[in-house]
Amino acid sequence: MLPFTPPIVKRLLGWRKVPSDDSAEGKWCEKAVKSLAKKMKKTGALEELERALTVQSCHTKCIPIPR
Repeated sequence: MLPFTPPIVKRLLGWRKVPSDDSAEGKWCEKAVKSLAKKMKKTGALEELERALTVQSCHTKCIPIPR
């Protein structure tokens, strides 16, 4: 993993369906999740995303992904 990975990013990376054996793909995934987390933290949707992933129910809030 990159030098410092926040705990929330580590937890979100744990939800990947296909574990990456390729280090280049793993780094890309981590970078993408870090970028998404940074954008979602500004709107407060990061906690909702984690809740939706852990509960896996249709009764969670809709989570818009910012551009």
